[in-house]
Amino acid sequence: MTALNGILDTIGFYIGDERTVPVDRATAASWLTVTSDGKGDFPLTADQAGIQKVVDGLAGQIDRGAVNADVIVDTGGEVIKTLTEGQTGRSLGDTTGIAAAFAAQLAQANGKFALAVAETPFETTKTERRIDVNLSTQTTTLYQNGQVYRTYTISSGAGDHATHTGNFRIGWKTEMQNMGCVPGYDYCTKDVPWVSYFNGDEGFHGTYWHNNFGTPMSHGCINMTIPQAKELYDWAYRGTEVSVHY
Repeated sequence: MTALNGILDTIGFYIGDERTVPVDRATAASWLTVTSDGKGDFPLTADQAGIQKVVDGLAGQIDRGAVNADVIVDTGGEVIKTLTEGQTGRSLGDTTGIAAAFAAQLAQANGKFALAVAETPFETTKTERRIDVNLSTQTTTLYQNGQVYRTYTISSGAGDHATHTGNFRIGWKTEMQNMGCVPGYDYCTKDVPWVSYFNGDEGFHGTYWHNNFGTPMSHGCINMTIPQAKELYDWAYRGTEVSVHY
């Protein structure tokens, strides 16, 4: 009885370690017959015809086409965002003999039937993205696969609040926040939209309080129009490289 319960708990059609097509306990129990040999043993027999009914539908549950992967990478080829997970395709093929083989296996108290499948590998599309901020020209340029995707006229930090140069990455992002507005800051700007930080408290964000783009105006952030900041926010995932220079 322990062996029978073990079968009912694990029975199914497996690909590797995955129980790809489980068989419910009621169906499995309908396949199995326990008899007595009069000597204290209780051999199992399995209904091959009942098993065949499930085998006939296996291909529909097993077969699938490959799904190609789509990823965003940095300039070193490291993945920073997976847009679509790749999935290997597989095909079951000829099912002749599976029911008989499974029936014989069940008689030996083994409910895990290993299926052989043909696999089709998936391909991966890699899209490289990076951001360049030129403080001399007051422009921010988005590059995709080495080509200019967008160029915006921006306002960087002014005077003692000049935007720091260096190589950074997009970190924390938020759709809206109050900036300053706490002790220690000499300004308070509420409801700043589409914020993408890349260096501490320096980041890209939308700007509604001036339209003087092309001239340094900020406390260190990169001021952009609201539509441009939204576009960058959606395009640049966490980990996107940002180069800031003169």
